[in-house]
Amino acid sequence: MRQLGDVLLYFLTGVFYWWWTGHLSIFGMAPDFIFLAALCVAIIASPVKALAYGFFFGVYMDLLGTNMFGAYALTYTLLVYGIHSMKRHFDMAAPFSQIITALVMSFVCMLFYQGLSLVLAKINPLSLKNFLTEPFLNAAAAPFIFFIFSRLKRKFGIL
Repeated sequence: MRQLGDVLLYFLTGVFYWWWTGHLSIFGMAPDFIFLAALCVAIIASPVKALAYGFFFGVYMDLLGTNMFGAYALTYTLLVYGIHSMKRHFDMAAPFSQIITALVMSFVCMLFYQGLSLVLAKINPLSLKNFLTEPFLNAAAAPFIFFIFSRLKRKFGIL
C-alpha cells in the first residue's frame, strides 16, 4: 500500500506542477514545485527513497523539456544527496531553514543545470528573469510544501 501511495504522490505532484505552471504562472514565472517536492522528500524520507524520488522527479522534468535528457535527473539526484547529507548537521524541520535551503539550493541547481547545458549542449536555457525570481518563489513556497508532505507522511505513511 505504501508503494502505491508513493506512486500516487509522484503522479499527483507532477500533475499539480503541470497545472500550476499552465494556469497560475504570472509573467511566465511560477514556483518549481518539482524542485520543492524533491527538497521536501530529501528532508523527510529515508536515503534510498529520497534518492529514488529525486531521480524520478528529475526524469519527469526531463520529459517535459526538449533537450539535455538526463540533466534534471542528475541535478535532482545530487540535490537530494546533498540535502540528505546536510540534514544531519542542520535542523531542516524549521521553516526558516527550509526557506534558506530552498533559496540557496535553487541558485545552486540552476547554476549546475546551466553549466551542464553550456558544456554538453552549447545552449543557454536559463533566462535572467527566472534566475532572479524563481529562487525567491521557491523559498516562499517551501514551508507549505514541506507541511503538506510531512502531513502525508504522518497520516498515511507515504514517504
